[in-house]
Amino acid sequence: MIYLIVSAISLALMVTVYRLTLSRTTFHGFNRFVLLATLALAAVVPVMHFQSISSRASAPINYMLGEIMVYADGTSGVNTMQTTESGSSISILSVITVVYLAGVIFCLLRIAIGILSSEIICHRRSRMLADGSRLVITERNYAPFSWRNCIVISRKDYESNGAMIIAHEQAHVHHHHSFDLILAQLFCAFQWFNPAAWMLRRSLMEVHEFEADASVLEDGFDGRRYQICLVRAALQGSFATTTNNFSNCSTKKRIVMMNRHSTNPWARLRALLMLPAVALSVIVASACKQDTNSEMNLKTQDASPSSVFVDIQEYEIEEADSTDEVFWVVDQRPEYPGGEAALMEYLRSNLQYPENCKKNKVQGRVLISFVVNKDGSIVEPAVVKSAGPEGVELDVEALRVVSSMPAWTPGMQNGEAVRVQYTIPVAFQL
Repeated sequence: MIYLIVSAISLALMVTVYRLTLSRTTFHGFNRFVLLATLALAAVVPVMHFQSISSRASAPINYMLGEIMVYADGTSGVNTMQTTESGSSISILSVITVVYLAGVIFCLLRIAIGILSSEIICHRRSRMLADGSRLVITERNYAPFSWRNCIVISRKDYESNGAMIIAHEQAHVHHHHSFDLILAQLFCAFQWFNPAAWMLRRSLMEVHEFEADASVLEDGFDGRRYQICLVRAALQGSFATTTNNFSNCSTKKRIVMMNRHSTNPWARLRALLMLPAVALSVIVASACKQDTNSEMNLKTQDASPSSVFVDIQEYEIEEADSTDEVFWVVDQRPEYPGGEAALMEYLRSNLQYPENCKKNKVQGRVLISFVVNKDGSIVEPAVVKSAGPEGVELDVEALRVVSSMPAWTPGMQNGEAVRVQYTIPVAFQL
């Protein structure tokens, strides 16, 4: 999810810069390269986010007990029906994931149908042209299009303006524009929610048409007659979105571009304005990396001079060797002496509501994480979620009681005792 969001932001920034600086220039080949580079950068920049995060960082919260309730009147209880924050987040993410995957599948099916339809019509009776491309003449009134090395044209267009249209489609074939379109459409399938992805695809299709139009005029065809041909083609139906259609791009834009004077070569330097957009994308990726890491690390808190100072350990999952590995899920869970009921009784009996917090009407929820060692001892206790700056004493109390627990029966994995992560939520309520 984070990857998709960072990629979408990066793409939006870079496409916006391209549209403002290069889209109206006559550097069609250069612009094509810039757009493909933009697509590649949008895919690669967010990857730096994942290279610095342990694969375990995204693991669900491990073994968690029902919430221990500690009340200011000295009573306590266990809320076994409470829904953890992670649980509610998972359910929301599940809905988003289903919607996202449904959109991806729909877009991929459309691409697959377009490719299959193109392949079917291109495998009809055809003849080889001098440049190695194949020509298919159809009786249907499709706007001319090309797919890979195949050119499809209706008999009507072939008899009226066949030479110009074939020259145009041959330019698409020679420049391998079909592969660009497949790449752009696959990107759109995975970023279907991002308008910038569709804008990039549209810009790439425009550049393809500008490049092919320029090639036709360089071959010596009459510009006015060719533009009339474009207007007529715009009235015909296109065949498939996967192909390079003769009428893919706005006819007006193409005619304006053909009549435009060549852009000053120095204008290519405008591409350097993409660099701030790339840099900003890297900053966004780095910010997201820090936000995610902060969810897995405890934020050390400093209490005021009049209150107790808590030395809370940083919560990290270390990439140690296999003998010191901390497991999140094991074949046999670690167990408190006497079972979970005895553990609940121990916590209820020993947790006390701090007097200062009662007096100042401070309440909150503390999440304590610890590791049950191979010998059953409790090590690395840490506050994963604090009760807040005013609830430092609540953190201290929960940490004190958990740290004082007697040794457990260690967890087992493949018949061997292992270190297992455990989490206990404690709620202090007035």
